[in-house]
Amino acid sequence: MIRHFNSTGRRKIQRSHAIVGLRRLRPSGVQGDSSHCFDLKLDISGYGFPSNACVRVEAWRGNAVQRWDWGTVGRLVAPAEADRILRDVPETCRFRVAVVEAGQSGLLLGLADKLVPRRPVESLLPLVVTDLGSQIWRMEFGEGDDIAELQVNSRIAGMSDVVRNDSAFRALVMPQVLRSVLERGLLVRRETPDDIESPWRPWFDLAEDVLPSRPAPVLEPDAQDDEVARADRWIDGVVAAFSEKRVKAVDLYGRRTR
Repeated sequence: MIRHFNSTGRRKIQRSHAIVGLRRLRPSGVQGDSSHCFDLKLDISGYGFPSNACVRVEAWRGNAVQRWDWGTVGRLVAPAEADRILRDVPETCRFRVAVVEAGQSGLLLGLADKLVPRRPVESLLPLVVTDLGSQIWRMEFGEGDDIAELQVNSRIAGMSDVVRNDSAFRALVMPQVLRSVLERGLLVRRETPDDIESPWRPWFDLAEDVLPSRPAPVLEPDAQDDEVARADRWIDGVVAAFSEKRVKAVDLYGRRTR
């Protein structure tokens, strides 16, 4: 288990050298949710690890863990696609890549930890069906406050299909989802918009795409009230532009209610 390795003198593997991608596979049957498979682009040739050192990959979320052997430093071997399907962990998992000394020592030579898998644009926001009691939907940011997911109520039949296919519902909900994510990332977490390794970066990229004329502000931990207020107004502008350009909230909702 990676977290039990002897980590004395380990080297940090840059996240840009261990890029995880997550994609949805179509279900094989008529019914049932589709599964998710991950891909790993790994380049550890410049770290000076012994060629016979073992490479191991782990996906985890909470207490759930799934692991894969990835060959050796000198001969990386990715498991077949069928073996890279997430079976024991949810799609909101994180990844780590470990380089371990050959033999029984368990010496951890290198580690890339807390890797956030990249998703296709349409899968930027994971959809999770769960029991929400009397709520229809809510935003969840995970134990580490590091991932945004949209949860919908399992008590409402077909709710996941409504989220994916009902334009009026998306027009009403998605602007608020975007607002919640940007507020959490910028106002609460004080994330830097241009940090390429931040899990919030895709959301800032989306904001820049819908409102290119106003770059995202940077808030320091000790930002003054007027700076926070400007950031809040920037979020208002992004949400307004998103509502107009992407989901056309007024048009879609008005068409349904007339």
